[in-house]
Amino acid sequence: LEEGLFAVNKPLGWTSQDVVGKIRNILEQDAKSRNCIDVRKKKRKPWMKVGHGGTLDPLATGTLVIGVGKGTKLLQKYLVGSKGYQAEITLGYQTTTLDSEESGSVVLRKSYDHVTSYQQINDLLQNKFLGKIQQIPPIFSALKRDGKKLYQLAREDGLTADDIQIESRQVMIYKLELSNSELLDLESESENKQSSSQPIEKFSINVECGGGTYIRSLVRDIGTELGTCATMTKLERTKQGHF
Repeated sequence: LEEGLFAVNKPLGWTSQDVVGKIRNILEQDAKSRNCIDVRKKKRKPWMKVGHGGTLDPLATGTLVIGVGKGTKLLQKYLVGSKGYQAEITLGYQTTTLDSEESGSVVLRKSYDHVTSYQQINDLLQNKFLGKIQQIPPIFSALKRDGKKLYQLAREDGLTADDIQIESRQVMIYKLELSNSELLDLESESENKQSSSQPIEKFSINVECGGGTYIRSLVRDIGTELGTCATMTKLERTKQGHF
């Protein structure tokens, strides 16, 4: 393979750049074995261009579009294009990173005892978060402020989201619904015409959204609208463009 586009299933714990580096190494070793490149002539620049079409955090798994050679020029449309995700939401606490990565620390805890109905959650998703919405990106992101990435300001300078005052921006949510298992619970509620008295600690959502949407921020905002707080504890990208 010398050029083109394809998708891989990113493993848990890998950065997107880890995947790019691994693929580049595999392609380079294959080319060497077929005497396609002269190692002595290789300069500091990578022998082959390899890139990805949109960062997935280490905690996330799933579809990562890879471009090789001239295929890297086609990656921009995947950066800004639509994507699909399945996310697990855990209520009752919030971390600095808005997810359950070890680098994040708990900054907020709130009761979720009043969240007992999947119908309550589903109504919120449909009424508050579909279409064009305003969203504040997380501080642990690759967005830049004064030439420095926000996550660097957080890790190296110890700044918080309150210190930086990140501006909200408009994103598009095309589809947002409870995942299949939660929909079954919702149907059961409807049949029994009542919700359980047990608090709902965790539930999963399916999201289809435009480029630039942060699922961690969406999870945070869902928790806030439910009258508690929330952290994203799992994330899988299920779709990117036509992949």
